[in-house]
Amino acid sequence: MISIGDIDIHTFTIPHDAVDPIGFCFRTQGLRFAMATDLGYIPENVKFNLCRSDLLLLESNHDLEMLKVGPYPWQVKQRVMGRRGHLSNDVACAYIAEEMDASTQTLILAHISENNNHPELVRLAAAQALERRAAGTRLVIAEPGKQTEVFLL
Repeated sequence: MISIGDIDIHTFTIPHDAVDPIGFCFRTQGLRFAMATDLGYIPENVKFNLCRSDLLLLESNHDLEMLKVGPYPWQVKQRVMGRRGHLSNDVACAYIAEEMDASTQTLILAHISENNNHPELVRLAAAQALERRAAGTRLVIAEPGKQTEVFLL
């Protein structure tokens, strides 16, 4: 862990096909922000580090059907779908519905593929996942090429 001013920063390993990829947790003034993108799946260590987050940024990279019929070569499609690739909408939403911490006030879904996903698909799937668990979590979609709002907690 390192600290910059009153912000404590903790990193954790994530499963991606890069050299030493990491996710982040930031804690300040009793608030916790966690972020994890470039995940092929969500292993237990990542789930542990996402817990107790007031604000959570999570990848929802691709729609599996769009990826399968999309423009990428088959080798790239296999990489994206693999355990060291990227989270599909289905996997992200399964985590949201079944395992996301109930204390999460705001969920930001990010790293949305411009070729193999659509922000409205992400929004609909995630809203259904949140509805299934009756979570009062606010949902924000970080659309490619667009700035999100500033978050105040």
